Amino acid sequence: MTDFFRYPYAFLWLCAACAALLFLRAWAEARRLETARRVFGSGLARLGSLSGSSRKRLREIFYLAALALCALAAAGPQWGVELSPVTDLKGNIIIAVDTSFSMAARDIKPSRMENARLLLGSIAEKFDSYRIGVVAFAGEAYTQCPLTTDQEAITYFASSLTPGMLPSQGTDFASAIETTLKMLSRYGGQKVMVLITDGEDHSSGLDAALDAAEAQNLKIFTIGIGSPDGELIPMTDSGGNTMEYKKDKNGKTVISRLNETALIKIASRTGAAYLRYAGPENAAEEVSKAVSALDLEKSRGKGRANFKNRYQWPLALALLLLLIELTLMEKGFRIDLAEFKGLGRRLARFTGRGAAAALLAAVLLPGFNAQASESGSLARKGNSAYGKKDWPKAFEYYSRAIEKSPADKRLNFNIGDSFYRMEEYSKAGEFYEQAAADPKVAARAGYNRGNAFFRGGDLQGAIASYRRALRLDPSDENAKFNLQKALEQKNKNSSKEPKDDKKDKDKKNQKQGGGQDKQDQDKQKEQDKQKEQERKKAEAREKSRQLLEMLKEKEKADARGQNPAQAALRQAGKTPPQQRMEDW
Repeated sequence: MTDFFRYPYAFLWLCAACAALLFLRAWAEARRLETARRVFGSGLARLGSLSGSSRKRLREIFYLAALALCALAAAGPQWGVELSPVTDLKGNIIIAVDTSFSMAARDIKPSRMENARLLLGSIAEKFDSYRIGVVAFAGEAYTQCPLTTDQEAITYFASSLTPGMLPSQGTDFASAIETTLKMLSRYGGQKVMVLITDGEDHSSGLDAALDAAEAQNLKIFTIGIGSPDGELIPMTDSGGNTMEYKKDKNGKTVISRLNETALIKIASRTGAAYLRYAGPENAAEEVSKAVSALDLEKSRGKGRANFKNRYQWPLALALLLLLIELTLMEKGFRIDLAEFKGLGRRLARFTGRGAAAALLAAVLLPGFNAQASESGSLARKGNSAYGKKDWPKAFEYYSRAIEKSPADKRLNFNIGDSFYRMEEYSKAGEFYEQAAADPKVAARAGYNRGNAFFRGGDLQGAIASYRRALRLDPSDENAKFNLQKALEQKNKNSSKEPKDDKKDKDKKNQKQGGGQDKQDQDKQKEQDKQKEQERKKAEAREKSRQLLEMLKEKEKADARGQNPAQAALRQAGKTPPQQRMEDW
């Protein structure tokens, strides 16, 4: 099994989980059928044929098969063999840096330590295919950076190296070699150590450390940094200012010189090479060439036979089955309630009245949902026709939809919109009145009914409808504006009637030859003039009142953030757009 699966134990657990899932599903289905058989009796076969059980069963098969394939993909199926390149690192390199006080000497500008840090960074860049570690040593050695391939980590730890950073001072090569051997003990392959120091060794166990290095085949490349002539060792403060120069215990100034003898001995004993420092790039290049010349015991150009991981195939097939399962919708059905006469009574006896209602709803709802779905489809077609300004076609679709869902008052609203667009305002008003039975559309239906009355010339009906819409939605600015227009039109019509009556009377008096003398005529004219002035004053007061009302409404609208374009339309005296139906 290990040859066919990358994770064989995971495959066994996943198989057990799938088997348990199938068992629980079969048990639940058996319980469901048993309950349905006890409830419906002989009518169960009829229900099974209507409920789209075959589609439901097919969806379950696809779903369970997809889960099984996902479990198979998680186990990592593999077959076929491919040669993959060896990705093991070439070797391991430990860079040991001397951090004693002598590394602060400035015979190599700016100082020996600054150059040692630059050299360390250059070596890390040259050996990017190796594990690299950093050891800081003086009187004792410490691991500054464990073996890693992270160049940024190596650079960070290298930047923190400073002379005198360790508590135990001096220069102990043996301690540095022993620490390096411990770090490399759990790694295989080539082991290389690069020792960066000025060569002043004060250890007594160097020979024993070199024997251990030879036994573990550790190659120690030594790099001497400094000058044979020597240099004073400055003692600086925290700001880098030289306070004095280092003195020995007798009070004499110490001169640090490059000791190449010890470094050559270390390199020759381990089969490596000694290099005198002549710049970070040159020294790093020399170390790279010297290490490359060694037998690194690596398999160049070779490959390793591995099984090909084939998890993509079952995973892709599982996704395909899930997509197919999503496209297989369970078809609804209709039920003739006459065929189930007495079903509610039997359910009540079996499970109680509340549970009977729940079970009956579970049986009947799919059919009702199918009718609602068909009604919604017809309504959307009507909306599309309405958007194309094909009002008769929209009316046809809405009429067919309302046959499927007669309780949906939104369809009455949409039919009213269709009649309104066809300029059949009386029929539109009837359907708006029916739509007003639904609280959700009652306000809009009242507004549109008022528009239909206004277009049909029934100002009294329009005023009543607008007021009804405002009672339901006091914030409807369109209804307020249209109500004002309807009231103005009604006032204009009522003010024209006295003038018409007066003109008829004057014509009648002219036909009869007068009947009044000139004085009576002048008196009558004076009275008529006064009445006319009073009428004009009344109209002016009414217009002023209306203007104040409009200004008041405008201020309220501005306070609520009303659309400025809509307010401009109202001030211009234009009727705003009529209420449109919505694609619900």
